[in-house]
Amino acid sequence: MFSEKKIAVLRVRALIIDAARCWLNQNGYVEVQGPIILPAIGDQPASFEVKYFDKKGYLTQGLQPYAHSFVSNLGKVFTIAPAFRSEKMRTRRHLTEYWRIQVAQQCRFDDIIKVQEKLITHVCQILSANAADALHLLNISTDALRVKTPFPILTYDAAIELLQRDGFGVWWGQNFDWGMENHISLSFGQPFFITRFPVNAETYFHRSDPEKPELSLSADVLAPQGYGEIGSSGEIITEKEALSQKMIEENIDVAGQRWYLRHMECNSSPQSGFALGLERLIQWICRLADVKEAVAFPRVYDSDLL
Repeated sequence: MFSEKKIAVLRVRALIIDAARCWLNQNGYVEVQGPIILPAIGDQPASFEVKYFDKKGYLTQGLQPYAHSFVSNLGKVFTIAPAFRSEKMRTRRHLTEYWRIQVAQQCRFDDIIKVQEKLITHVCQILSANAADALHLLNISTDALRVKTPFPILTYDAAIELLQRDGFGVWWGQNFDWGMENHISLSFGQPFFITRFPVNAETYFHRSDPEKPELSLSADVLAPQGYGEIGSSGEIITEKEALSQKMIEENIDVAGQRWYLRHMECNSSPQSGFALGLERLIQWICRLADVKEAVAFPRVYDSDLL
C-alpha cells in the first residue's frame, strides 16, 4: 500500500504531465516517440548495453539524434518518455530509470530558454490551481509555486566567479558538482538559468557562442532552495561537417558516431531543444528529500526490482 504522502506525490506527478502535454499541444507542438533501443553510441557515457538479437544496442538517454529528423519534418515536437543511465551512484538526485519532458523546434538558443521557462511557469500555475489538496498533504503552500518570467540568468563565467569568491576551489572549464549547484541555488527564490557552458565532451553537439567560440549555446535550469539542476537546453549543430569537426576537436571517435551523423539532414534552419527531468521537477515542487520519492517504483543501480 502506498502512504498518503506517496499518493499525493503521484497525483502531483500526473497533473504535471497533463499540464505539460496540454500546454505543448495548445502551442502547436506535435507529440512524437523516439526509439528506446539505439545503435552503438561510441563515447556516450553511462549507457546501458543490451543484446539486440546478434548485435549490441543501448537504452536511450533522450530523443537525440532522432529529434533532428522530427524537427526537420514537423517543426515543433515534444516527447514525454523514459530514459536510462548506468550510473552507480547512491545519491538523493539520481535514478537509473527516469522520465524526461523533451522539446525540440526550429529556433535560436535565446528562444528555447523562453519556451522552457514558460512551460515550467505554466505547470506551477496549474498545480497552484488544481493540486491544493495534494500539496496540503505535503505541507506545501500554493504560494511556494509562484514563479515569474523571465527567469534570472547567470552565465557560467559569472557562476565560476561567484563560487571562487565564496571559497570553492573551482577552475574554469570544470563541471559543477552537487555542492556547487546547491550553493548557487541558495541565492535564488525561483528557478534560474546558468548559460553558456564551455565546449567539452558533453556540449560538443551545441553551437558555439559566436562571440566566444570556447563557450557553447547551452544552459541548465536550476531549482532554488538547493534542489539543483532540473533541466538543460541548447542550440544544436545541424551540419554534419561542423559536428564532425567538433568531435575531432574534443577527441570523440567520429567512427563510433556514424549512426548519429546518419540522422543529420541537410537543413540550415536553426534547431534548439530542452529536456526537463520529470522526477527532479517533482522533487523540487513537492520538496522531497530524495528523488526516489518522486516515482512509484524507483530504480537505482542496486535495485531488486528486476
